[in-house]
Amino acid sequence: MNNAIKACRQLPIIEVIGCIRGVLQRWFYDCQTFAGKLKSTLKTKANVNIGVKDEKARYLTVYPITYYSFFVKDGDLDGTVDLTSKTCTCREFDMDGLLCEHALACIRVRRFSYIDYCSPYYSSAFLAAAYSGEIHPVGHPSEWLVPEDIASIVVLPPVGRRLPGRPKKKRIPSFGEGVSQSRCTTCHHNGHNSHSCTHSRSSRPLTSTSGVGEGSGSHNV
Repeated sequence: MNNAIKACRQLPIIEVIGCIRGVLQRWFYDCQTFAGKLKSTLKTKANVNIGVKDEKARYLTVYPITYYSFFVKDGDLDGTVDLTSKTCTCREFDMDGLLCEHALACIRVRRFSYIDYCSPYYSSAFLAAAYSGEIHPVGHPSEWLVPEDIASIVVLPPVGRRLPGRPKKKRIPSFGEGVSQSRCTTCHHNGHNSHSCTHSRSSRPLTSTSGVGEGSGSHNV
């Protein structure tokens, strides 16, 4: 959300409200359109998340305790999974409502459908329901019908002290969100760009920076 309204925050407060309304109007429409095109039961990001974890779950060792509870060794923290209560001692399954690596390993053993063990909030149906509302323009201020008792109120800015330094503009990533890295267009490695690429410097041919007349084939005596 912070990144979506980044441009709005530079505007005066009245225009900020109108800008945010426009962002939400476009946001709701785009999400309604996206949800209508989804063919899978889960949202795209949830499917990608499950796919990444499932690759790791293939290499975990599962020890059944009962038909629905298991002990899973991952070589680090391990985990005890209960598919009936949809919990795991790693707490990822409980807190996120999305299967952790331990739970996915257990589902592989039992050949269950992973969709049945994900929170319904990750479903495409819930996505469509969440953005089923409509955001309408409020019209020009001259067309507003404001009661006299409201129009007579003078709203003053809040009393506060501005912190030293520049205001932070960079969005704080959510928990579990991967940090994006820059990709070099020269060597195609992550973590730097073409200007700071050491691979391109080592492969560049040496060029002479000597004086004028070099390479002309004649020398003054």
